[in-house]
Amino acid sequence: MQYTISELARAVGKSENYVRQHINRKHLTVQREGRKISVAHEEAARWAHVRHLSFVPPIAFFVSGETSKKRIARMTVLTHHCPGEKQRNLFTLIRHRREEAQGPWVNEPSKTWTSEDIGNGLRLYSLDTSLIHCQELVDEILESATLVINGVKIDYALEPNPRRHRVFRNYCKVTIDSVPNPFSHHSAKIVEYWSLAAKPRRNWLEILDHNQALLQLSGLGFPLDRLTDRVGNLMIVGAEDEITCDLAVVGHDHRTLRLSVDTEKLLPGDYRATVWASYSGDEVFRREIPVMQSRTSIKLESDVDHIGFSIFRTSDGQCIDLMEVFLILQISGHISVNSGSKMELHDGQSGFVHKVSLASPFPRTDINVEAGDAGLDKEIRQQWLDRRVREREVAMRREGNLERFGPGKSEDARQYMVNILREDADQNIPIYLADPYFETTFEGNGGTDVNLKKKLYCDIFAATVGTPLRILCAKKQQGSDDPSLWWSIFPEYLTAHVSVRSFLHKDGKSSGFHDRYLITAKREIIITHSLNGWHKDGVTFVRAPYPYDAYRTEAEQLWSMDVESPTTRLLVREIA
Repeated sequence: MQYTISELARAVGKSENYVRQHINRKHLTVQREGRKISVAHEEAARWAHVRHLSFVPPIAFFVSGETSKKRIARMTVLTHHCPGEKQRNLFTLIRHRREEAQGPWVNEPSKTWTSEDIGNGLRLYSLDTSLIHCQELVDEILESATLVINGVKIDYALEPNPRRHRVFRNYCKVTIDSVPNPFSHHSAKIVEYWSLAAKPRRNWLEILDHNQALLQLSGLGFPLDRLTDRVGNLMIVGAEDEITCDLAVVGHDHRTLRLSVDTEKLLPGDYRATVWASYSGDEVFRREIPVMQSRTSIKLESDVDHIGFSIFRTSDGQCIDLMEVFLILQISGHISVNSGSKMELHDGQSGFVHKVSLASPFPRTDINVEAGDAGLDKEIRQQWLDRRVREREVAMRREGNLERFGPGKSEDARQYMVNILREDADQNIPIYLADPYFETTFEGNGGTDVNLKKKLYCDIFAATVGTPLRILCAKKQQGSDDPSLWWSIFPEYLTAHVSVRSFLHKDGKSSGFHDRYLITAKREIIITHSLNGWHKDGVTFVRAPYPYDAYRTEAEQLWSMDVESPTTRLLVREIA
């Protein structure tokens, strides 16, 4: 890639006269063809780095010129059309990579637009073609604010100056707000033209609010339903596929890192890599090495559970690839194959049995994958895991999102739940308590365990007096007049606000729901164990982020079902 003086001046944010002065002082090496002067990309990047100048190559470096002649692209356009209005761009994505990287099995680009109506006034267009053609279409959009596809004019509202950023193969730290990388084996560079128009975004949000579950956006190649701030944008994503690297743990003891490099052209010193590894939060290795067109093996002195690398271009110091990944440390198992024409697979936990036919009988074969000998690293990891559990629990407690009570702490758990009910009681908003195993009757002569359950239930009733308390369970019961209901002896003022309904599948045996939760006017709390098992198993209360509303919606949906109705998908009975 060659830059003119004008292009280089824009790339470093300086005047053309500034660039010419450095050429005259021999600070910058140029190439001359007659009166034409140009600067190679590598030389320009070196000069900018030495002079501490910001270096942002012009758009042509990303999507045109010599680079694009061997690159193919897919362009997708999502549009929205309201009756009586123009068809507008909701998002345009161009993904491109080297033609050679596609492999010989890939067909030639069709170079014709396909169109799909996906409902709600949305239409998805797609085109496979050369990157040069895509750049011509981008130039057309920037010049006229429109793109014509199959005779249909699509309106754009783009800011003229693009933003440039990158996405990496960083599998560990990508957040929900990050732009996803469409290339699994390469990092990528992005040129993005932003749209600040409010109407397309408003239309898109309205569509999401009413039809999100029905939208088919996989063909777009971008999660626009999640990254709604990108509505109206045009994004060009190019794979950094001039060099392909991978890092793996190898060796019988899993203490060797192997950096593999695959590229067609690699000169010594073109790239450098920083390779790192850690174990249980401690960094055990970090080294800078030259990137060679071969496999580089690095011997470690410790077990590792987290590895990564970053590749830098030597000419300008730009990071062009980054990857890190957590490792599965071990797998333990046992497989037995009996002689005969059938092989039986038994799952010890669920009792599941599956039979498969063998091509030919063999004697019994045992395949074992063992955990290995315990050593210092294993003991350190256990200590680290214990600390992590405590740290995260303390953090959640500090934020008020988690409370854990172990076995034998049912009294503390009872008091915690009663305090929540007293704080959140509201006479106008019902409280929902869902527990498939809520006790409606107690068999036998009572005892300590039964008395603890009754005490808990009575406190729940008392803490919610005046507020509708709706209890969802999965108990088979004869009806509200059944004298065996354990709370039937209580005064009416303590139970008048309580409604109990049972939700079973049509067989009348299996539960119609599974999760245990408490829904008040102020919060949604997931309860890990049924109320009748707190004393033996303990319980954890996990508060869902506000506003979550998933469990509230489920509770309201279940409660809205008609009692004893044959048309409902569940058998609903009113117990009290």
